[in-house]
Amino acid sequence: MINGLLVYHREDYEKNQWFAHEIMDCGRDHHLHIELVLTDELVLGMDEELFVTVKNKRMKRPSFVINRSRDSLIATHFERMGSRVFNSSFVTEICNHKGRTHQFVNANGIKSVKTWFVNRNYTPLEQLNHAFPLVLKAVNGHGGNEVFLLQNRDALTEKIENFPSDEYILQEVCGNPGTDIRVFVLGNQILAAVKRYSETSFKSNFSLGGQVEPYSLTEDEKQLVGKIIRFTRFDFVGIDFLLDKDGHFLFNEIEDVVGTRTLYQCYEMDVVHNFVSYIKSCLK
Repeated sequence: MINGLLVYHREDYEKNQWFAHEIMDCGRDHHLHIELVLTDELVLGMDEELFVTVKNKRMKRPSFVINRSRDSLIATHFERMGSRVFNSSFVTEICNHKGRTHQFVNANGIKSVKTWFVNRNYTPLEQLNHAFPLVLKAVNGHGGNEVFLLQNRDALTEKIENFPSDEYILQEVCGNPGTDIRVFVLGNQILAAVKRYSETSFKSNFSLGGQVEPYSLTEDEKQLVGKIIRFTRFDFVGIDFLLDKDGHFLFNEIEDVVGTRTLYQCYEMDVVHNFVSYIKSCLK
């Protein structure tokens, strides 16, 4: 058996217990022993060397780590110890900061809606050349949380005065609000795509009550996704696209810890088996 860890924050684990236990069960079928570790049980440190303790017990270096914590420090620590981490620390670092994600992807020629990277401590809002409405997003939000549609300057001022973070992004509203396409990527290969939409909100997230259906990518859309996944190694992510007024893709964000509920709803595929099989193939 090859030993590995599955790392979650406790709150996320409690919401995703089915997926976590399916991962561990499927691991046994692939001769992988996968131990669940919650971040509030985990201590990272160094003395003569880097070390990890779990529940106050120093542990041996795992061969691999499935990092579902969104924490790049955890990923980096295990990588420096020599473990294979899914997703890599680079992907976790980039994809859990929406500003950095856009800088990384847009700098490589991928179009998105117009976006401003804002820090409350130094960005002069009066110098931003924009019209309303605007979408405000926390840089580290996920699942549609901390995303707000603002109709005027007063609404923007009020929201940022009480915003919990100094950093956020502002975006123009796309031509088809309430609809997006999520493309699931496994091992830098397109696994499937789904269309998410809402008839009552500009946010299409399934976890917030949006609808979902299978989506067939056109050849041009496949080429666009292919261009993004050539930038780095993605193990298992969701790449999200908004649609302009003509229905063309506009890059939106990349989910590092991507959920699988929409895949299971739209397709007859064993997502966990595919993911664990991929992990096993990377360890040979």
